[in-house]
Amino acid sequence: MAVKVKSKSGKTVTLLNPSEKGSKYARELKENYKRTNALSFKLDKDGKGMKLTDVERAYRSGYLDAQKDSAKCYNAAKRKK
Repeated sequence: MAVKVKSKSGKTVTLLNPSEKGSKYARELKENYKRTNALSFKLDKDGKGMKLTDVERAYRSGYLDAQKDSAKCYNAAKRKK
């Protein structure tokens, strides 16, 4: 469940748990546009949506792969018991 908190400067920040972060990254990879943690599009100076760079796509893809690997390890350990 996303949590909204206020920073020391008074700005409201949305914090995501790992599952929500993975969902956000999957959505960004599918659409090829950056989103905020509140799931609205990130805009550049001209008001256009910001596209993901190759490096950002690779990071998000790696994060999702790591989540899958972790889930596989958890399920394998659970089956051993």
